[in-house]
Amino acid sequence: MSNVEHDNDASVADFTTGWRRIEDWERVTVTYAVIGLTNFGEKPVQSTHLAEVLGRPVGEAEALARRWGWPGTRVEDGLISVDPERARSAPRRHAQVGQRRFGVTGCGPDIFLYAPLVRPSLALEETCTTTGTPIRIVFTPSRVERVDPSSAVVAMSHPRELDKAEAAGDAGDVEDVDANVCVQWPLYSSAEAARGWLADHPGGRVFPIREAWDLRPFQAWRDKMSALLKLDN
Repeated sequence: MSNVEHDNDASVADFTTGWRRIEDWERVTVTYAVIGLTNFGEKPVQSTHLAEVLGRPVGEAEALARRWGWPGTRVEDGLISVDPERARSAPRRHAQVGQRRFGVTGCGPDIFLYAPLVRPSLALEETCTTTGTPIRIVFTPSRVERVDPSSAVVAMSHPRELDKAEAAGDAGDVEDVDANVCVQWPLYSSAEAARGWLADHPGGRVFPIREAWDLRPFQAWRDKMSALLKLDN
């Protein structure tokens, strides 16, 4: 029987190898360093701290945060703060960290980049645009705790589509990437619900949430960022 998650033109190994490019993009490191250091906006962080993490002078680190911090980032008086609801784009999902609830933008795959950086846990809710089914996921820094429905999947375009994200970034900032690229990579309640997306994105794949967590690009990212931000200390 055909499996819609794998009805495309690239092997999983080649596909995930292509996605590992994100590890080398400083702009991506900046985006998620800001999330990790502020615990997704729970507290501001001194710009000197980001400068230490990036190995950059403070002025350069502040400029990078202004351009590449998560949508809703501000740099004022030596402090970097994040309010995701200040983003120019409308929220695509809702997050809960502790007692805080807020809307967030970003790509579906972004979830696997920021969930390991948030303490103590992160709950997300999104509505499948195909079926209208609510999708609820709970993460801790080390695992996926719960997925409802269990069939939920994340859409990931072919790695060549990352070139579009890079080009959008070269021409603008994180808000431009968010508005022009991230809107194309959502969550779906099932692989069947994602059939239309797969037809529109040749070479793309959808992965069940728990399987996506274990993909090598996301594993490598967790190791890199946990060490860089000293989150386990």
